[in-house]
Amino acid sequence: MRRWSTWPLLLGGLALVVLGALSAWRWLDSRRPREVPILMYHRVAEVENSAWCVPSDIFERQMQFLRQQGYTSILPADLAAHQRWGSPLPKRPIIITFNDGFRDCLTIAEPILRQYGLRAIVFLITDDSGHAPEERRQFEGTDCLTWAEVHQARQRGTLAFGAHAHPHQNLSAAPNPLELTKASRKQIIRYGRFIPDAFSYPGGQYNERAIEAVRQAGFGTAVGCVNAVARTGRELNLLALPRVSVMGGRHRYQVARVPEEETDGEVIFRVRHEGIPIEVTPCLKSAAGASWLPPQVLKNGTEAEWRWTQAGNDQALQLELWDRCRILPLYP
Repeated sequence: MRRWSTWPLLLGGLALVVLGALSAWRWLDSRRPREVPILMYHRVAEVENSAWCVPSDIFERQMQFLRQQGYTSILPADLAAHQRWGSPLPKRPIIITFNDGFRDCLTIAEPILRQYGLRAIVFLITDDSGHAPEERRQFEGTDCLTWAEVHQARQRGTLAFGAHAHPHQNLSAAPNPLELTKASRKQIIRYGRFIPDAFSYPGGQYNERAIEAVRQAGFGTAVGCVNAVARTGRELNLLALPRVSVMGGRHRYQVARVPEEETDGEVIFRVRHEGIPIEVTPCLKSAAGASWLPPQVLKNGTEAEWRWTQAGNDQALQLELWDRCRILPLYP
């Protein structure tokens, strides 16, 4: 009589158990809240007095910082896959976005992103996208990408692309927001030769009508301008994702500690700011850790004073300034 080995059955059963355990782990992991910062940029160029333009050397320092801190760039579609199906996210995910589709995303931002192994998504105003360099169009006086440049960038892989309406118009106030969202998607499919999944609300403005228009147009994710960090879970709306506003301009800070005015256990720092207005979050670093104060807007030529109660006699104190959401350092 022929005997059948039980090993294949045992191994097959074990494999099913392992696969089931992995599936369960992925499902549980997808339900664990994760912070996913979505950075919002507009331009990277040598302009020092614009809130929407980050100088190239500052942008490079920011990308270097993200890489040093262990961030891995993902795209909105990756976040959607995690929300819907439990697809795994990297340990420290981050999404880098650019509004308006300006040409300097290609000429300045892309090489820096590639240098640090990061990706970004650019939201195109399809009404301002010409077909070739000789047909280049502008938005607010600045050159925009052409469809030929979009094709070439997609082949290189550092930049992905989404829609920013057709034309750049506030969807919450538009008589027919669905027409604008559909038009932008059709333009990208026709001239960009790919199907876009991500959308960015023009001006960051949206309401329920705008959200429904984006959904009906066929987009799976949409970003606004609510200055906050996205957090995965049931409460996250993929069609109303918040972003961290990365303010532009060049800023100079004169920082001084004021020990002669400190009482016992008190630490005082004064900061004078030069540059366009910017919101900062002060942080006192010591051997014991970090102590944060509420965000404050610094205007040009103004002086701010911050006080902390510091236990012990720690002399290794350092003042740091961060953005409102505490993602990117602004000083030192």
